[in-house]
Amino acid sequence: MRILTGLLAAVTIFDIVIHVVADQVEPLRITGNVLVLTAALALLTVPEPRRAGIAFGAGGGNLAVNLVFIARHGIGTLGWFLVGTTTVLCVGLALLPGRRGVGGRPGAS
Repeated sequence: MRILTGLLAAVTIFDIVIHVVADQVEPLRITGNVLVLTAALALLTVPEPRRAGIAFGAGGGNLAVNLVFIARHGIGTLGWFLVGTTTVLCVGLALLPGRRGVGGRPGAS
């Protein structure tokens, strides 16, 4: 979980840095990134039962604000890649804590 959370934070920071360096600071996209970074920090500190909701909420919120941005302004290939990667990582983190084997026992197959 920590590795995926770290990867999520790294992708999000990379996305922010690209916007700043290219002098294309877009409030909607940055808002989504801040939401995801806040969630990444929360995922490392909150109890397991709350992690799925935080990860789904961050992924859904980020996707929503980015879809609004895309509808208004369009987006390039790298943007699609970053939005898609962030969404997949959030969903993966949401599903990871709740994974159980047969009969609800951890590790049972």
